[in-house]
Amino acid sequence: MTRVKLCGLRNVNDVLAAQNAKADYIGFVLAKSKRQVTDKEVVTAIEPLDRSKSVGPKPVLVLVDETVEKIVSLCKTTGVLHVQLCGREAPATCSLLREKYGLTVWKAWGVRGTEEDQMLAHYVGHVDAILLDTYKAGSHGGTGHFFDWQQIPRLQVLLPETPLVIAGGLSPHTVGSVVAKYHPFAVDVSSGIETDEQKDPDKMREFVNAARSGLDVS
Repeated sequence: MTRVKLCGLRNVNDVLAAQNAKADYIGFVLAKSKRQVTDKEVVTAIEPLDRSKSVGPKPVLVLVDETVEKIVSLCKTTGVLHVQLCGREAPATCSLLREKYGLTVWKAWGVRGTEEDQMLAHYVGHVDAILLDTYKAGSHGGTGHFFDWQQIPRLQVLLPETPLVIAGGLSPHTVGSVVAKYHPFAVDVSSGIETDEQKDPDKMREFVNAARSGLDVS
């Protein structure tokens, strides 16, 4: 079954809404963004979660071009062991974080639809998953726009046995099509579950339900 990550959460209410929606992952953006939060705000936001059990959403720290030392420090401060790296982090960095520090590592990639995408093959075996997002020069994700989904089968062949997370412009109305056509490991959403730039509990629940149903409504 395709997992669901609700990203860009900022407070306890967002976390409780995601938990009620039965999300699998919840993302906190520590990089520069209109949804940026501090490590202390993450600690406060995830306090209601019972992470002694395997149920409930797993927190993910979303980071851009931080040093290994900084990443490890943030994980220790927050108690979060899952990171999503959205910058120019090298495969060796990803491996180090996994093997030495026991972190779960997702590497985000803006899909170009060009030969540059072949660079993703270097991450095979060094990450737990690759998140495919919309490419925009100078941006590290969160564009709210689709990339060309027709690129997904090509990338699935390029990245055998590597779990893929699909992001970029998804909403409760479009996520079912992605799941039905491509059966990714997970889907990721931020702006598509917001109203007036705030997380909307109804949209969060609708998104999770749509992803789990996997209905192609195109």
